[in-house]
Amino acid sequence: MRIYSKFIYILFTGLVSVCAHAQEKYYQPDVSVVVNAYGQSQTLPWCGGFNNPQFAVADLNHDGLPDLVVFENGIGLRTFINKGTAGNPDYKYAPSYALNFPAISDYIALADYNCDGVPDLFRQAGSDGFSVYKGYYNGQNELCFTYYMDLFYGATNAFNNPGDIPAIVDIDGDGDLDFVAYDISGETLNLYRNMRVEMGLPCDTIALELSDQCWGKVKQLYWRTHVLNYTCHNSGDRRHGDTTKRVTHQGNTPCLFDWDMDGDYDYLDGSISFNEMTFLKNGRIETGNADDTMISQDTMWQSGGKSIELPTWPAAFNIDVDQDGKKDLLIAPNNFGLSENYKCIWYYKNYSTPGVPDWRFQSDTFLIDQTIDVGTASYPMLFDYDKDGKPDLFVGSGGYYQSDGSFRSRISYYQNTSTPGNPSFTLQTKDFMQMDTLGFAGSAIAFGDIDNDGKSDLVMGHTDGTLSYFKNMAASESVPPDWQLAERVLTDVNGDTIYVYDAAAPCIYDLDRDGKKDLLIGSVIGTLQYYQNVSTTPGTISLQLENSDIGSVGVDTTRSWGRFSAPFIGRIDTTGVEYLMMGSGSGNIYRYTGFQGGDTTIRYPMIDADYANIDSTHLLYNHPGQPYALYDGIRSTVTAGHITSDSDYYMITGNIKGGLELYKWEVRQTTVTPNVVNENGKIQVYPNPTQNVLNITWNGLLQPEVQVSFMNMAGQLFYTTALPSATGHAVLSTAALPSGMYVCILQSGVNRYYSKFTVIK
Repeated sequence: MRIYSKFIYILFTGLVSVCAHAQEKYYQPDVSVVVNAYGQSQTLPWCGGFNNPQFAVADLNHDGLPDLVVFENGIGLRTFINKGTAGNPDYKYAPSYALNFPAISDYIALADYNCDGVPDLFRQAGSDGFSVYKGYYNGQNELCFTYYMDLFYGATNAFNNPGDIPAIVDIDGDGDLDFVAYDISGETLNLYRNMRVEMGLPCDTIALELSDQCWGKVKQLYWRTHVLNYTCHNSGDRRHGDTTKRVTHQGNTPCLFDWDMDGDYDYLDGSISFNEMTFLKNGRIETGNADDTMISQDTMWQSGGKSIELPTWPAAFNIDVDQDGKKDLLIAPNNFGLSENYKCIWYYKNYSTPGVPDWRFQSDTFLIDQTIDVGTASYPMLFDYDKDGKPDLFVGSGGYYQSDGSFRSRISYYQNTSTPGNPSFTLQTKDFMQMDTLGFAGSAIAFGDIDNDGKSDLVMGHTDGTLSYFKNMAASESVPPDWQLAERVLTDVNGDTIYVYDAAAPCIYDLDRDGKKDLLIGSVIGTLQYYQNVSTTPGTISLQLENSDIGSVGVDTTRSWGRFSAPFIGRIDTTGVEYLMMGSGSGNIYRYTGFQGGDTTIRYPMIDADYANIDSTHLLYNHPGQPYALYDGIRSTVTAGHITSDSDYYMITGNIKGGLELYKWEVRQTTVTPNVVNENGKIQVYPNPTQNVLNITWNGLLQPEVQVSFMNMAGQLFYTTALPSATGHAVLSTAALPSGMYVCILQSGVNRYYSKFTVIK
């Protein structure tokens, strides 16, 4: 396993392509475009939004300042570098540091287990436990991790329910980390005590025993109120041996923290059943008990202050976010896709002194108020609304979470306020046209003259698969549009509702080159429906379905559902060519050509299945040989164009978290290793897609041996082997690989070459 971790790190940090040009233009992550809101510049406008974040702090760049790590289960991890000073943090989005983290699932914790002063990493092991990764700093002073071990006591793994967030703290104050998690019943807390100190073992050791199956003498049932002074027999393993105990529920997020600074651990208990958190006070110090014992509770913390009410399943994180020397509380929902998605980071600042708890509510939009965030599933679109020659930014969404569990969508409008050399947007409204009053769920937007009167209309796609049509009632195209709702449910030429199953994502474009704008619609099924504009009367809309799978441009074909095609057509670079770009459920951005001649009967060739490697999932190779890790979520959407009058192209992508990412078309220097300039290796894989066997050929490699490896897009290594370089060919089995996209990596000395391939079962 140590070899695996070392190889992953080398791949991510050292991938070099020696046959690339000296310099080349490519889309690169960018945060230079200023976004102003409410009279000030936002500090994190392009970080991608937040829905269900978990928080940890660590010095990522070894500069002595704690940085911020944000993980969202099922989506990924992001890193923020502290550019401030001690006691005055200033977090800046810095996605490249996420590259050094292993794939994470369920939870993340960063703490030093081995006494070396470097944070180590803890995550879910398999489906129900703890994995430990040892932290270290590489030659660039970046925090990296190598696998250490999964945690066991005896022959049994330390248990944590899937989806739960355990507590990893020094319970007994002996200098080593202990582990606390609810048992399989979801009723009582297991304490896995680290016996390293008691056993006199070296610092780089974790030795567990299940010392208490009822830590805190507390029992949780179906109610907010917990049973105090509860004693359990502490015998038998409830997961493997005791079958008399029923499973009450999973879904717990206990956060252990010293609420009153008296030296013992109190805790906030989050449950999937409630929107509130129950606080339990530890009386070990006051009563002099040898064991931790909860003596009181507040079922709606803080009942004496600002009570938590955060739909659904809140989780608390005890970190020093303001860097004043005292750990604060950040609280966020832990229920992916079914929870509050805007006011979703509650910040309680710690003003406590020993024996005098004082936790003061600061904000329910911590970090969110510094970023572009429209709830869930963002749909950006550039369009010159005010007719000043500069495209403005509009952002639709899947919706903001409502108290009844539904979603209601709005449109945010950012005016382009750029000046030469200084690109910027300024927020005008988060509820453009008072869209909230219409009660739509889903607001995927498209602009264009769909009724043939020479003025740009607005078509909006909804989550239920229908669309709405807003007619432009302005005097001409040279003045700002006056959009009025003309058809709440858009119909075709026959009067039938235009319906695409789910997640309608429209695009207005003259596909058949007849001078009239047509309607293209992406959807959850991943194809592209084509409605031809057959109107013969200017000012009237008349659409006829011609093809439910135009161009055969379906995305994410290996997924059975949730493909979420989202089209954009336009120029994306200085070639002057228009391309069809498609966002997808996987996060990959697909690029197609062949439609430009107006032939709607042919198959449109796919150029890229992951354009510029700007995918919104986990791994991003943003330039040949130059890797980045961007954990930007799933369900990508895309728009592109000039923001200022210069020649720079920008691309803006949306994602499931409701935020945006920004990329710039720019020159990037290619790294060439001087001592291997004569090696011009090439790699080819086929068939692609494949099912059970992958052929790999290579040439031009100087080393006597090559290392061949398969990795998925989450950074997980599935296979690696060493082969003689002179053979130039290998046939390797892919039968054990699940369906999906992978990277084949060939390492020859200090050089590495890669090629992506897809497995279809």
